[in-house]
Amino acid sequence: MESPENRKKDLCEFYHRLLCPRVAALVVALREDGKPNVMPVAWHTPVSVRPPILAVCISPSRYTHSLILKNKEFTVNIPDLSMKDAVEITGSKSGKVFDKSSIFKFTPATKVNTPLIEGALASIECELNQAIDIGDHSVVFGNVVACQASGFREVWKGPSPLLHLGSNFYTVIKEGFLR
Repeated sequence: MESPENRKKDLCEFYHRLLCPRVAALVVALREDGKPNVMPVAWHTPVSVRPPILAVCISPSRYTHSLILKNKEFTVNIPDLSMKDAVEITGSKSGKVFDKSSIFKFTPATKVNTPLIEGALASIECELNQAIDIGDHSVVFGNVVACQASGFREVWKGPSPLLHLGSNFYTVIKEGFLR
């Protein structure tokens, strides 16, 4: 029989799954050759409304991390269910060895050089504020300089954003929100 201490240790190792589901997001940063690199993230949150600042947690070992620090900007794009396979592909291959620019169609951003993912439910353009290393990740803070969204008025009214449950598990909202 498993001891209570081992159960606590196992649960603490996966504590972040207790906070799921979370809206899946696709972070785009420009590679050295000018092509967009895409990385899925689920660890993101607004941290300030005035001024608008978004935090995204990214491991410093990820290629996207170095691109954001170099270019000082990134975009965050919210996929829907139709993008699930592409989200999984971008999460399973490193942009250091695989060109992810052909997985999505891109459209120019309005305030930054990094493009937006065409067809995303929403997109947020960010300029790097700072990155702070904490544990095995960095918290990358972006000053939000522009946003766009479709189907959003206080709550999602149109297609549901893709929700990440942890690992390779996703879901969407099937019913409307309760009031």
